[in-house]
Order: sequence, then C-alpha cells, then structure tokens
Amino acid sequence: MGTYDKACNNAGAVRFVQEHIRDSEIIAKELGVPVENILGLAAAESQYGTGRIAREYNNYFSMHGPASFQSGQVHPKGSAKVWVAKYPSFLICGRSFASRFGNAVRGKKDAVDFVKALVKAGFNSGDHKTGGTDNYVKITSDIIIMVGRRIMCPVT
Repeated sequence: MGTYDKACNNAGAVRFVQEHIRDSEIIAKELGVPVENILGLAAAESQYGTGRIAREYNNYFSMHGPASFQSGQVHPKGSAKVWVAKYPSFLICGRSFASRFGNAVRGKKDAVDFVKALVKAGFNSGDHKTGGTDNYVKITSDIIIMVGRRIMCPVT
C-alpha cells in the first residue's frame, strides 16, 4: 500500500490542476520549464481559478492590458488606472504570459529561480509598497511545489 499525499485533500485545487495541466504542458514545453512552474504560477495568481479576474476574464496570470492575444481589457473593480486583459481561454492567457515574460523564465527549472526571474522581469515587485506582494518568491514557489505534488493526485 502506497502513501497518500495530503495535498490531494483540497479537491478544488486538484480539480484546477487537472483542468489546466494539458494547456500548461504546452506553455511549459515552449519555455523549457517544468509544467508545475506554469500551472503553479497560474494557481498562485488566480487562487486556483477561484479569483474573480480568472473566473470572469480567463486571466489566470494577472496580465495587465494591453497584452498579446487579449480579446479585450477592463478596469478591475476599484481602479480606473489599471487595465486587466481578457482572454478567451486559459491557453491563450498562458501564451500571452509566455510572450511577455517567456524570455525571463526560459529554462528556469527550479521553482525559486523561476519566481526570482519573474520578479527581476517586473512581473511582481515582491514589495507591497510598489504594488507587489511581500514574500512573493517564497509564497509563489511554495505554491509551485504544492502543484507539483497535486499533479500526482488521483483523477477525480
């Protein structure tokens, strides 16, 4: 009898991984990174697909508009200055991410190195004073690692 990974207990997170793994594999292959890096970043940015921007606009990577491949753009609630890109699908949003940030993360296989490259490229400053998220590298790399475990969960 094998061991059961408690990462599989979050059914919503596992379902998100299962729903978007194929599209994430396409983007990951193009960038030469593990699939969990792409899927984990999307999970972190979209709260495993439950965030309003992901649900309403298929924007799983927090892409600001204007952006490549967007189908439109909107102001998020409470902001007349920021534009958020809208996409027809997860895959198209992932391609937009790859278009804008792919060169920064290309070949970054380690989760921490991948996220550090995103910070360096301006994806997130890592500092709330400049609109970023404090501890962004640790928070996001931990989610990437968790997604790597959730990839192995039984299909439900």
